[in-house]
Amino acid sequence: MSILRGFVITGLTLLLLINSTGSVLAQDEESFVRRSIVSKKDAIVLSVIYPGLGQMTAGQKYKGISLFLAETVSLIFTINSHENYRTKQKVYDKDMIEFNNIAKQQSGEYNDALEQYNDLKDRNDELDNLNTVRNVALIAAVAVYAYNVVDAVFLSSSTSESRQVDNGKSKIVVRSTIIDKNPGILLSKSF
Repeated sequence: MSILRGFVITGLTLLLLINSTGSVLAQDEESFVRRSIVSKKDAIVLSVIYPGLGQMTAGQKYKGISLFLAETVSLIFTINSHENYRTKQKVYDKDMIEFNNIAKQQSGEYNDALEQYNDLKDRNDELDNLNTVRNVALIAAVAVYAYNVVDAVFLSSSTSESRQVDNGKSKIVVRSTIIDKNPGILLSKSF
């Protein structure tokens, strides 16, 4: 479990390092910028919706992709570890009730109770580790999101990284729709 945690932390650290040095790695990031780029306000809105979207549409390709991937990986690990934690917590609670019933009987089943106690102790340690992984992944997801918003609002310059579009066609539209007979949300941006 600690190997997985180390792998996740190392991967997220590498993504953030790539993110912070993205403009250095890019030969000419301006070549990736389309003629009609979203305004800084629209890039901020897109960044708030999901990390990296605003940066990608503003022409910061590497930064946007690394933020998008870091947030996605963090959320996947958060959801996965949360589900593992909940499943193991249910099994632990069930076995704890059984252990308490055996302990109340005290009818010569001491060895069974002791064996089950040791098993419950090991499971409790495993639950603590899963809780730590869950919290670390959640903190990483929140940190990536916060960095994304700070980057979109304060660190992106409006002259070199996003050009204003004042043609009146630049709108972000969020509306409800039906997708495969299920309700959904459609996010569209016109340039």
